[in-house]
Amino acid sequence: MIRVFFVKMPLIPSFQFMNKKDFLHEIQADSDLTTLEETLNWIRNNKFSFETQLEECGALLFSNLPVEEEGDFDNFVSAFKYETFTYEESLSNAVRINKTNKVFTANEAPKEIEIFLHHEMAQTPTYPKYIFFFCKSAALKGGQTPLCRSDNLYKEILKEDEGLLDEFEKHGVIYNSLMSNGDELVSGQGRSWQKTLGVQSKKEAEIKLENLDYSWDWIEGDNLSVTTRTFRAIKELKDGNKSFFNQVLAASLGWKKNSDNDISPVRFGNGEEICDSNLQMISDIAQSLTLLRNWKDKDILLIDNYRIMHGRKPFSGEKNREVLVSLTA
Repeated sequence: MIRVFFVKMPLIPSFQFMNKKDFLHEIQADSDLTTLEETLNWIRNNKFSFETQLEECGALLFSNLPVEEEGDFDNFVSAFKYETFTYEESLSNAVRINKTNKVFTANEAPKEIEIFLHHEMAQTPTYPKYIFFFCKSAALKGGQTPLCRSDNLYKEILKEDEGLLDEFEKHGVIYNSLMSNGDELVSGQGRSWQKTLGVQSKKEAEIKLENLDYSWDWIEGDNLSVTTRTFRAIKELKDGNKSFFNQVLAASLGWKKNSDNDISPVRFGNGEEICDSNLQMISDIAQSLTLLRNWKDKDILLIDNYRIMHGRKPFSGEKNREVLVSLTA
């Protein structure tokens, strides 16, 4: 028997908890799940129910399960039998550390850095469907993973400025990112061009970028400025709703700008700028729709990346924050 209830938490200033629509469901397992093997069998037996709930609400929280280490978490993810989406083969721009073939750290950016709301790898040609998070160790203060339903965000932007959404649908978006020569650990997007592109030399990088239909410039210090081809900014979901599926907020608020050519990190696909007032409006609406929940040790969060944006709040305290991630197709 699976019991499902809404997570009830006190209001945090500037954030509203989703009380009009189902958002985060907590899955409360039977108390007799005392071993990892019992837990894995429980997942296999209830997978369809979990997936049905995930399609409805976008995020599931599993608490107090006998999952202790990265190997246990790997087995937990494997029980769902989804196709693995490995970090090493991805075009992710975040610095991460592999723990197993399918489990890695969420982001190695310094604790004072905020990682803004985004859909995982929406700035690349391939991106995961599901994201599993495992809180091995929660921070003493901060370090939450904010969540925002982008189908609700789409509806609210539609009310505010239908013409703006028409522009996003018509033109899509292009991204400009800076890739460092070697990992840059002071940034939330500090993965080197060598690792991001899976290459060793500048010539190999250029071949890879040409195959991706990207444009590029080599800048000071053998760093790389890369502009993507056009990607869609809106995604239609299985239920017919539309999701504001992109990295517009993360790119505009958190990515470094190329000082050599003053190219914005994100623009419309026709090359026109997205004006600051529109970016601010989108950010304000997203913030009003964002769920902010404190991690607890051993929490496991499963989100639908097509429907849910996530981020990371800064954190502090002596206790080490360790949140691990696994991506699946």
